[in-house]
Amino acid sequence: MRTDRLALRAITWALCLCLAAPAAAADLQEHTARAFDSYVKQARRAFLERIGGVAADGSKVQRGATLRDAEVTAGPAGEDGIIAVPGGLVHHWMGSTFIAGASLQDVLAVSYAYDEYHAVYKPVSASRLLGREGNTYRALLRIGESGAGLSAILDVTTRVQYSYPHSRSVYSTSASDEIREVRNAGKTNEHSLSPGHDSGYLWRAATFTHFLQRDSGVLVEMEAIGLSRQFPSLLRWIIEPVAQRLGRRSVERSLREFGEAVRARARQAMS
Repeated sequence: MRTDRLALRAITWALCLCLAAPAAAADLQEHTARAFDSYVKQARRAFLERIGGVAADGSKVQRGATLRDAEVTAGPAGEDGIIAVPGGLVHHWMGSTFIAGASLQDVLAVSYAYDEYHAVYKPVSASRLLGREGNTYRALLRIGESGAGLSAILDVTTRVQYSYPHSRSVYSTSASDEIREVRNAGKTNEHSLSPGHDSGYLWRAATFTHFLQRDSGVLVEMEAIGLSRQFPSLLRWIIEPVAQRLGRRSVERSLREFGEAVRARARQAMS
């Protein structure tokens, strides 16, 4: 057992050392950004087709029919969840949950409350609504993430547009306007790096979310897409499984925390 622990510790240190050097000099290239934009465009089209109830072969889709209250499912939305593009990696995960007894008004009240996101999602340490124009919201979130030998504090400025196809369905599509990595967060020498010129932990992000009212509650479906730098080739076989677990857990956690916030709000309204 001791030998196994020492071996694991050695691998962990190797990961940290090998990742540290490229992390300081990762730059987002224009062709990588274009590849990500193209991927998101196709993913958004597929998302809209799916929530419209039509599969790629034209058949009707019955989604989440067997989900029980508070149950969360999550998995890769493309390939194994991590898709190589020129100069980077796309991380694409999707999940769903069911909130029994909730209404669309309940879930939207939590979704709209960007000033309160820091109280809903554990990775979010600060949140602020920057503005609203009609059904489009702009928000600033400070997010702390870690994994695969790296940790980062990110200030993410995001733009979220809500659409209302019919009385029982609402969906939102969000895209990051800017992501800045923050160094020495909370200290007197705190400063942010130029977007796209940082560790490459997260260069771009997009999220698609669908709220579907059912007789007994609301089905919530979410897709999260991010763009990062490539893994070091010699350590990809170690890092990729870790990144896959983190991607799945991130979606699971977000859906679970959102559901808990909706239930807490409903309890407050009833008291």
